[in-house]
Amino acid sequence: MLRVTDLINKLLTGLKDPELRVSIASTINYLLDVYSYSNVDEDELRKDLYDICFDVFRVTMGGSPKEEIVNKSKDMAEEFIRAFKLASVYRRAMSKWKVPM
Repeated sequence: MLRVTDLINKLLTGLKDPELRVSIASTINYLLDVYSYSNVDEDELRKDLYDICFDVFRVTMGGSPKEEIVNKSKDMAEEFIRAFKLASVYRRAMSKWKVPM
């Protein structure tokens, strides 16, 4: 399982615009923070992550069939959900035991 930062880097492969890369990475990190520290509907989070992945893959895989982009976006969104769960458990444990991160 990849960490969130590794998944972000994997997603952004192929995007050349630095401003766009930072914006996407910031958005995903924001979603991680919201997921970790509040009560968020997982299906809504999954949809938001899917939308981000779909938009990125639509640009980076422009010549691919839509079905392939949809499937890859769904898979990547699920990878993010798993990584978010792991990261949030880690954050909560570190917070509970007052260990500096």
